[in-house]
Amino acid sequence: MASEWNEINTLEKSLHTLIFSSVFNFCYNNTVKLMGRDMISELPDTLLLHIMSFMNPKYAVQTCVLSKRWNHLCKRLINLTYSPIPDLLKKIGVERFKKFASWVLSTRDHSCSLHNLSLRRCWTEPELLDKIIKYALFCNVQQLILDVYSGFRPDFESLPLIFCSRSLTSLELCMAWNYALIVLPESLHMPVLKNLHLQGVRFTASDKDSAEPFSNCHSLNTLVLRYCCLKDDAKVLCISNSTLSSFTSCEGQTYQILLSTPNLSFFTIKGSATHQLFSTCNLSFLEAVNIDVSWDGRWAEKSSIISSNIMRWLQVLANVKKLTFTSWYPFQIMLHDFSNPISVRPEPPSLVRLESLKVFKPFSVDVSDEEVNTVVEYLLRGSPMAKVHITRRA
Repeated sequence: MASEWNEINTLEKSLHTLIFSSVFNFCYNNTVKLMGRDMISELPDTLLLHIMSFMNPKYAVQTCVLSKRWNHLCKRLINLTYSPIPDLLKKIGVERFKKFASWVLSTRDHSCSLHNLSLRRCWTEPELLDKIIKYALFCNVQQLILDVYSGFRPDFESLPLIFCSRSLTSLELCMAWNYALIVLPESLHMPVLKNLHLQGVRFTASDKDSAEPFSNCHSLNTLVLRYCCLKDDAKVLCISNSTLSSFTSCEGQTYQILLSTPNLSFFTIKGSATHQLFSTCNLSFLEAVNIDVSWDGRWAEKSSIISSNIMRWLQVLANVKKLTFTSWYPFQIMLHDFSNPISVRPEPPSLVRLESLKVFKPFSVDVSDEEVNTVVEYLLRGSPMAKVHITRRA
């Protein structure tokens, strides 16, 4: 659910950019011709800067050549994005980022707060990136996206400043290729952070066996973890946060996940089915769970283990209202396990609040409805009000 909303928001922002850029260019090119005056330039600075915030920063900066009225407006941009074309050679990428950084550090009006800094597909030198991040934090940046290519030094100096920022409301930190290079501190002290997306990081244990990094993020609402792992010999990642509403766990090293999230509403688990899941609370506000387990070439060898693991997940998530199996793989595992006479099945989950069960079944799968119903009936024991939706797709 959370990932779907993120995709919708991204599409919506792209649409806004296209619309505002088109309208802006049309209006500016035609007001002089039609009205004999430049009405766009007569708008107040605050409104012009708001319009420019929806434009590609490259084109927003180019407005400085329009007239004296526009000469300094771009220096007060509150949204800065560096996103070169994909597959850019490292040498070219480094030079382009230098130009971008030079403009930011030497030309932008430093007295203006910075709402958003987005650095994607970023080839750069560590020292220069440090300067940009420190500058953004100095300007009280609210949203930071940092997508760094492999080969980058993982311990750059601005990391501690990021993880104790008092202005960041949204942070996306991704290592593009070499995962688990960035080591996080034991605890993140980010009081206004609402959205956190981490990819390719290592969590530091606060004691011998467990890491608990999010307990001091007192406004956290959405958390996404992808290709993450635990440092040294730690075995448990404790997601301890009383405000967290949406949590997504994708791929990554196998470890135990301990939920201490009384207000969790949306939970998604993708990738491996080897994570063990526990909870210190009954998750009474849980609205939707999405299980999207990926294919494993050895599934037949360990089907009973994975099937039992999924059942234990559902026992922890028993208060869910809407349960979705986005991938067919969990059902394939359970069907195989149920057909094994020596299989010892765990107790079925008691999904007492379940309102709907949705399963996506590929057209290529040759499984009878009777076999599918065997698993469905097993899952829905104690769920008399649940509606079942079996959806075919390519």
